[in-house]
Amino acid sequence: MEYQLVVSDMDGTLLREDKSISQRTMQAIAQYEAAGGRFTVATGRNVEAAGQHLRKLGLRTPWLLLNGCLGYDAATDQDLFCRGLSRPLVEAVWPALLAHPVEVIVHGHRRAMTRGMNDRVAEHLQLDGITADVRPHLTPAETGDVVKILTIGEAAALDSLEATIRGAQLPVLLVRSHPQYLELLAPEGGKGTALLTLADHLAIARERTLAVGDYLNDVEMLQAAGLSVAMGNAHPAILQMAGRWTATNEEDGVALLLEALVAGRPVGVAPVAGAR
Repeated sequence: MEYQLVVSDMDGTLLREDKSISQRTMQAIAQYEAAGGRFTVATGRNVEAAGQHLRKLGLRTPWLLLNGCLGYDAATDQDLFCRGLSRPLVEAVWPALLAHPVEVIVHGHRRAMTRGMNDRVAEHLQLDGITADVRPHLTPAETGDVVKILTIGEAAALDSLEATIRGAQLPVLLVRSHPQYLELLAPEGGKGTALLTLADHLAIARERTLAVGDYLNDVEMLQAAGLSVAMGNAHPAILQMAGRWTATNEEDGVALLLEALVAGRPVGVAPVAGAR
């Protein structure tokens, strides 16, 4: 097959709106891997949140979690790599987090913690299917190893927080994974770097990799891959940059591209100028 490694986003891409993986998609993944391909995900979710959906697939390729900052091999329950925020960097961004009306969820290798529980935090944890330790007086000294920091808030608050961090020239990778989410990652983190690290680990050339996604935290991954594919439901910026388009997550867009790869057909369709 032309593309030996397929890396898929999860929410809005692999998962349907009800957070399920369709039977057709599961079959397409199995057929692609049986034909010699390697399939995995790159997601903002942690091991617990991703595992609820992925363990049933029996993937033999490490997962790229926490927006590409953690490479996790489910077969061995070992981390392939971890690129977390240093303690000095967490301390440097902490005042900006406290100064803005945003909720903060700090992710370690496996566990998450938050300063308080409210409807917004509870909704996020429920959607991910995870729990978090509540520590009202959480400080950088108590966070332990930090892999990523997720902030949740209104667009104006997130824009202000992002501007503050950029204005301070702090070496933090900032990604938007949802209209109300701004995530803080290590400068060497992100899905793009993770894809390249995984491809090197598997001895697969970058040109033989394919990435598919739907939102702004997928930009670097799509830029890094040999072929970038946008979901039909993707953010306009993703549709504009992608090399090919597939169907929406409700229409089994990931299954369609995998079926095309196995059959030797072109993947998806060419982008339409001016669409969306």
